[in-house]
Amino acid sequence: MNAAPAPPGAARERTSLAWRRTALSFAVNAILLLRSPNAWMQIAALTVLASAAGIAAVSAASFRNPHTHGWFASRKRGAQFLLFLAAVVGILDLLAITR
Repeated sequence: MNAAPAPPGAARERTSLAWRRTALSFAVNAILLLRSPNAWMQIAALTVLASAAGIAAVSAASFRNPHTHGWFASRKRGAQFLLFLAAVVGILDLLAITR
């Protein structure tokens, strides 16, 4: 069976939705980290929550205009920074679980 070709702009929409899910997952992680009794974890949670807001804002701005390539797609350093940020959030989650 041959699949019908995707409509124009479908990949862009999927990418935008993926970044929104990433921002949502960061926000959920931040809320879970806020429940920690450790003050440093709560400060880290607020930082993660601010990162989630930043990811959501940049994603919305990048994919709104169909003539741009998006901040995430066009900058290698931006993608590397987000990968680093995701790793830090994962480490914070592990620290919160083990304490």
